Amino acid sequence: MSTKRIKRKNRIHEEKPAEGGKEVWKTLLFFFLAAFLFLLWGSWLLPVTDPVESNYALTAKEMVLSGNWMSPQIYGTFWYDKPIMVYWLLSISYSILGFTSLASRMPAIVSGALSVALLIWYIQRILKDNVTAVWSGAMLALSLEFWVISHAIITDSILLLFTIPTMLSGYIGVMEEKRKHLVLAYAAAGLSCLTKGPVGLVLPGALLLLWCLSMKSAKMAFRLFPWQGILAFFAVTLPWYGGMYLIHGSDFITQFLGLHNFVRATSSEHPADNHWYYYLVLLPAALLPWTFTAFYEMVKGFKEKASFYRFLMVWCWGTLLFYTLMATKYVTYTYIAVVPAIIFSAMAAPAIRQGETKPFLWTALGFVLFLAAALGGSFYIKEGSWWVLYVVILYAIISLGLRYKKSSGRRLTVISAVTASVFLCLLMEGLPHYLPRRSAIDMAPEMQAAPGEHYFFRSYPAGYTFYSGETATRVVPPDSGDGEDRNPLWNEKYVMPSISDKDFMKEHRQPEKPVFLFVSRSDMKYFDQWFFKYRFKPVEPLLNGTIYVLTSEDNIPESFKEAKEQMKEEMKESRERDKGAES
Repeated sequence: MSTKRIKRKNRIHEEKPAEGGKEVWKTLLFFFLAAFLFLLWGSWLLPVTDPVESNYALTAKEMVLSGNWMSPQIYGTFWYDKPIMVYWLLSISYSILGFTSLASRMPAIVSGALSVALLIWYIQRILKDNVTAVWSGAMLALSLEFWVISHAIITDSILLLFTIPTMLSGYIGVMEEKRKHLVLAYAAAGLSCLTKGPVGLVLPGALLLLWCLSMKSAKMAFRLFPWQGILAFFAVTLPWYGGMYLIHGSDFITQFLGLHNFVRATSSEHPADNHWYYYLVLLPAALLPWTFTAFYEMVKGFKEKASFYRFLMVWCWGTLLFYTLMATKYVTYTYIAVVPAIIFSAMAAPAIRQGETKPFLWTALGFVLFLAAALGGSFYIKEGSWWVLYVVILYAIISLGLRYKKSSGRRLTVISAVTASVFLCLLMEGLPHYLPRRSAIDMAPEMQAAPGEHYFFRSYPAGYTFYSGETATRVVPPDSGDGEDRNPLWNEKYVMPSISDKDFMKEHRQPEKPVFLFVSRSDMKYFDQWFFKYRFKPVEPLLNGTIYVLTSEDNIPESFKEAKEQMKEEMKESRERDKGAES
């Protein structure tokens, strides 16, 4: 018997039929809990960061405090940047856990864990292969971008959760003529639209239609449009979208659909990132350590071009093409392309477990790059204690390198265990030291303690309002642009209280009480060139910037120091209460 036939026979033995209902749910529950605990561990150490995460956190906080769970608002102003889903989930989390760092990250953690379990179920349902199904979930949980976004306070982890059933139920519905799966796909697309906007339907619909056309089957294309599915979509989306139009009228349409969708697609918010190769560079990094495993399987399956292969290729590369054609480029836009690429990676798992050399070497290449990136991170963030990371990497070298032949059957397990350990080291020793540089958690009590009026120079961290409860004012200098030649319509997205520098100086020619101005490190170069800089003196250097006081005198108010110490004690007591609540 040939070697290929022996390997094929061994693989068939590993591909078990679908388990009974109870066993399936036990398996899914186990992997959900495992993924949940993995993503949860250390998340309470990660503060809310600026400028992106704090916008979502503050909007949800205002939703809870105002009791208005229909219309998102920030700084007391209605804001239509994103649909309602992320704010609902954050608000529920805040209502249960309080306004804490852990509560802020809980929706992403739960969405990530559910995505892992859901992907396992779908791959088992489609391929009838337990090994590939389980490893698809494990590799997803242990891929770099998934791990990062499953801790982030943004919409993308939630979108991924709903995109999985949209695409995979769509595939099952078309291939097996299962109308209930198509209805489920449309309902999930409706939830995606409540998370990210019209792209939640437009992109999956375009990808599924393109896949059907690649199969050269008009019947398959027509199956994509059951009236029951379309009805399910509108049943999910109309209550909020229709309600928002009835409440806010044209303002909602022009801001949400106009500025935050049409302008975003046709005019780049960050022109410096508008390169055609942007996502081609990003995808390999996002898939680490499984990058080359995925590409190996993509090339390997090219000759056969089975229906599921075509589907995954259209999903992955069609997503990259779609967002490459969009004007605005963001790191997270092509996040949903990670899923089909990871499924390809999991298809190599049986061969790697059987000791095949080629797929393992491609996997090892991605693994080495991943470890190199982790080492680089440990050198960049010098505050952490990294000896555990170095021990884990040494174990990987010994197990996979020096004991290469003996590790044949457990190479994939070793790679996965080391990858998980590296992620936990980064979470416990790296991010807690790095993220405060991008957060207002330490600055907020210092600034709030200053006895007087509070202002921010050029940029405004929403995290300040989230942590302090106070809405300060942004001082806008003449060169307040970011140096990018972008559409001026983008300036309409800023809704925080603002004042021009000339009006600010007019109001404070003879200030009755101290006026404090915070200047972030990133804005210091603009502050150094500011005409009115001479009127300010530094009073408190911080990790992410400096607090200045407006003064025509040499003396800084003594009450500042006293109020600062009192505020620090209050914040310390508040954090201790939060920790007790989290426990």
